[in-house]
Amino acid sequence: MMMRLIETCALLFALATTLTSTAARAQGSPVNDGHGKEWRQLTDSVGLSWEQVAEVCPRDGLSPCAGVAGALDLTGWTWATDSEVIELFSFYVPEILAGSPVQGQQAFFAAQTFFGSFRPTFSFFITYQTGQFASGWTASTDAAGLPLVGSVSAGTTPVSIGGSFGVAPASDPAATDRFIGVFLWRPTGLDTGAVIANDDVGQVASPAGGTAVANVLDNDWLAGARATTATVTLSQESSTSAGVVLDSQSGAVLVASGTQATTHTLVYKACESANPDNCDMASVKVIVPPYVLRAVDDLGTISPSTGGAAVANVLANDTLGAQVATLANVTLTQMSSTNPRVALDASDGSVDVAMGADIGTHTLVYRICEIANPSNCAEASVMVTVQPYQVVAVADRARVSSKTPGTAIASVLANDWLGNARATPANVSLSLVSISPPNNDIRLDLSDGSVDILRRTQSGTYTLVYQICEIASPTNCGQGTVTLDLSGK
Repeated sequence: MMMRLIETCALLFALATTLTSTAARAQGSPVNDGHGKEWRQLTDSVGLSWEQVAEVCPRDGLSPCAGVAGALDLTGWTWATDSEVIELFSFYVPEILAGSPVQGQQAFFAAQTFFGSFRPTFSFFITYQTGQFASGWTASTDAAGLPLVGSVSAGTTPVSIGGSFGVAPASDPAATDRFIGVFLWRPTGLDTGAVIANDDVGQVASPAGGTAVANVLDNDWLAGARATTATVTLSQESSTSAGVVLDSQSGAVLVASGTQATTHTLVYKACESANPDNCDMASVKVIVPPYVLRAVDDLGTISPSTGGAAVANVLANDTLGAQVATLANVTLTQMSSTNPRVALDASDGSVDVAMGADIGTHTLVYRICEIANPSNCAEASVMVTVQPYQVVAVADRARVSSKTPGTAIASVLANDWLGNARATPANVSLSLVSISPPNNDIRLDLSDGSVDILRRTQSGTYTLVYQICEIASPTNCGQGTVTLDLSGK
């Protein structure tokens, strides 16, 4: 993408009648990023290949270059890695830290600010369009071994504005391009003996606390060298929260468990150990986000004949940080329900369905909010299916003598079901639908479900069809068959 952009710029260069190019190598003032690095202008180093730079510059983002690349002396400058370039870009577009290029109208003004300090390696101004571009080799490569190039652009047309910040691979590490410079930096204060403390930003995972910044000295300098606890002494000057403190021995900024979820500020001082009057102060912005609150959707099924709790507790699968959400740490509120007979009991988290609720699927939406931080909330839905119990009447079969009266089947209900319960005269009613062929000597006893032979009768095979219906919901029924083989013996 970035290389295609450069090729497009080159075409515009050839076509434009009025054009200004800054691709010519010219010494410019370094840019202090305010975070411990002084960046060399990209226009100082255009026309070098990635391979030329790699011959004289380490690629670790820490060690300075030593030697001449092309005709340019890079000694004392450090070749920036892609992560260091992304960090530089984040001072203009913080969202680039999420891992994706930033582009569009929102990046235009940030790019304009960038070009207020960094010279573009290429720019054009024609009647109806303008564009500024800055590109530079980083010390990093992608998974395929291709060198990564950082780039910034801003442009206008009569109807739109746009900009971009990103890092993308280039196809040829040996290629030189008059529009590509090199991202080089050196410590601020290199030519002085001063202590230079730079601001930091840190974050912990939650109010459970932890280490927000591993070492505030990581971007501080003493006489152009990295400041360490061996060369400077640290002291905490102030903190907006008693739970946010500086460990002066390690340089770490620590957040105590239970610290309020908000942004805190700590100010510290760094003084040269050998010269305690040589000091500088900086601030640390510490972000304590609320616990991650997750409300997870639930499903429940209930019978309209009985009603009851379709879901025992909606909080059972919800979490607050690493803990299960409970009524001790969250509040519970019903937001909506598609049926007034389906309601949330906020005292125990159950979703209750009133007896006689309409058959069908209903949806209830609830919200949970952290008690310690009421603005930290999440919502989820509960899908409640109201359906009759399944009535299952299982076929029966028996072979008895037609000559001897007695009970052929003790109870047709013995293998029948109402939902997950055995069908009994207590929960279902029993009726005879038909006997085929008709025979008055065969009886279905509706009181206990037995099939009886009342007296000596005609031999043959008879089929009885019976029906069972849920007592609590008389229209919820099922039918079964009984096959009787009455032999003549």
